[in-house]
Amino acid sequence: MNEYCLNFFSEFEKEYQNIKTTNSDSIVIAHKVTELIERRSKELFKWLKKHKFSSPEEEIYFFKDLKPIFISKLIYYKTVLSIETNLPTSKKNKIKFYEEALNLIQENTNKNRKFYEYYRARASHKDNIYFLRNCDANILKRDCSLINYDVKLCTTHDYNMAVMIANDILTTYLENKIEQLENNCSTVHPSVQQTVNWTGTKIDLVELIYALHHSKKINNGSTDIKELALFFGKIFNQDIEENIYRFYIDIKNRKTGRPKFINQLAEVLEKHILEDENENK
Repeated sequence: MNEYCLNFFSEFEKEYQNIKTTNSDSIVIAHKVTELIERRSKELFKWLKKHKFSSPEEEIYFFKDLKPIFISKLIYYKTVLSIETNLPTSKKNKIKFYEEALNLIQENTNKNRKFYEYYRARASHKDNIYFLRNCDANILKRDCSLINYDVKLCTTHDYNMAVMIANDILTTYLENKIEQLENNCSTVHPSVQQTVNWTGTKIDLVELIYALHHSKKINNGSTDIKELALFFGKIFNQDIEENIYRFYIDIKNRKTGRPKFINQLAEVLEKHILEDENENK
């Protein structure tokens, strides 16, 4: 992948995390993240208009993984901003308001059922149709809403992918809000958030989650990988759910030692056991 592109998303992630860690109010965070994405997207699209991808696979990776994750944050935070700034005052009406937002997400899913199934299945057999730009596409075969799209900046389904990603996160957000109101408590105990933090890299945590998932050590492997990412993210105060598939791709693309972190854990434990045994001799 182009160096500018990788640096762009890396720098954006740092700015994004800084906003989240230096602010506690959800409305303030939503405002700031929205402004950040709208500003940074202008830079990205200026680069994208001139850039030629080195291969169809690289272009698909950009429009299926990188850009949708980036845009999904804009969709998510603008929706959160709209919800929280229009929230009723009473508990009963708040729950109803959140439930109505969930219904809208379900309606969107129903309207795009085929692509939603493709997204949930992590399918790839239509990637060349959905995630490659096509300047010569016949308008008779395209959705009318695409007529004003800049074909250099988008494909037919990269925005749909962003919506799906955002809706998954919004669903969790809304369900947590409803649960908090119904139970009058946080879904995660405050003391856990204050005392337990992941001090390794996010990609290390993702590697651990995938290892636990595919070894079927959690719920016999039946739990969705994004649900695990959300669960571990809450425990360790890490925002990894949105980017977990991108991190997994980075792990797969390693030339050697793909389970690097898992191997390090084994080495550290083995070393500690040997040292412990030597001390007790």
